[in-house]
Amino acid sequence: MSQTEIAQTFFDKYNAQDVPAMVAMFEQEGTVEYVPFDLKGPVEEVGPGSWGVLIASFPDLSNSVRSIREGGQFAFVDVDISGTQEQEAFGVPSLGRSYKVRHFFIFEINPEGKIRHLTCFWDNAQWYRQLGKTDLDD
Repeated sequence: MSQTEIAQTFFDKYNAQDVPAMVAMFEQEGTVEYVPFDLKGPVEEVGPGSWGVLIASFPDLSNSVRSIREGGQFAFVDVDISGTQEQEAFGVPSLGRSYKVRHFFIFEINPEGKIRHLTCFWDNAQWYRQLGKTDLDD
C-alpha cells in the first residue's frame, strides 16, 4: 500500500471508531504525539487513551479528509474532525456542544507499511471555544 492508502485506511478505521484496528496499523514500537496536548508515547497507551476517550465523549466523532500528500516515508494529511460532546473529555466539561476543527497529521511509515510515528497538530484554543471552555485554569 502507498502512504496515501495507509493514511486513508487509518482515517476509515477512525470513522468506524475501531481503536484496536487503528492501533494494529502501527509497528510494534510505534508512537503517537499530540502536540497541543503535549501527549506522546507508545501507541498502545496514547492511542486508546486518546482515541477511546474522544469516541466515548463524542459518540458521533467523525473525520473528513481534505487532502493527503506523500513525501518519502511520510504522508501529510489535512483533515477536519468533528463531533458533539456528551461527556467530559481532556478537562473540558460537556455542554452538549459540537465542534469541527481542522487537524494536520504527519504519518511516518516504515518499509513494511506500518505506521512508525504519528504526529498531530490542531488549534486547541479553537477546539476549547467551540466546546464552550473559556477558562484555561479549570
